[in-house]
Amino acid sequence: MINRSLLDQALRLDEPARRELIVALQQSLGAEEVAPEVAAIIDHRIAEADADPDDSVSLDDFERQIRSRRSA
Repeated sequence: MINRSLLDQALRLDEPARRELIVALQQSLGAEEVAPEVAAIIDHRIAEADADPDDSVSLDDFERQIRSRRSA
C-alpha cells in the first residue's frame, strides 16, 4: 500500500520533477532485458535524431499537435 501523504507530495511536484521521479523509480526496479534487435533499432533511431535534431519536435509540441488533430 502506498503512503497517501507521499503520493500527494509527489503529485504537487511540477511536471519536470514528476518525470524525473518516474525515471528514478523505474531505475530502482532494475533494468529490463532488451533484445539485441530492439537495442539496435533504438541505437539507430537515436543516431538519426542526433544527426538531424531540427527534424524532431518536443513531447509538448507533439501532444499539442495530437490534441489539435483530435479536436478538428
